[in-house]
Amino acid sequence: MNYNVKGTGVDITPELREYLEKRLAHVEKFLASHPAAKVSVELEHAPLRHGEHFRAEFTVSLGEPYRAEAWGETLHAAIDLAEPGLFRELRREKRKRQHLFKRGAARIKEYLRGWRNRP
Repeated sequence: MNYNVKGTGVDITPELREYLEKRLAHVEKFLASHPAAKVSVELEHAPLRHGEHFRAEFTVSLGEPYRAEAWGETLHAAIDLAEPGLFRELRREKRKRQHLFKRGAARIKEYLRGWRNRP
């Protein structure tokens, strides 16, 4: 999968890109059936008064956008915090689609059963 990585105040090194791809490999199983999926990653360094200085934001476009964002004291920590949120959102959407499909199939089956028992 190809990721669009943008860094604001952060240099995107090959090591950082490899770490991102390793972390997002967990999410790729949801994107395998969507060849037109677009994944954008935005990494930002923003010095704040409190301890969290780095932000990681993942956006996946599958017709509608799915987002996850997290702040961390290091860039790797922010990435580690944002990835489970994206995974959770994509998993919830997949389960919703499966539930609707199964519910529709059950209705069709019930309809056909009723039709078969008619005199």
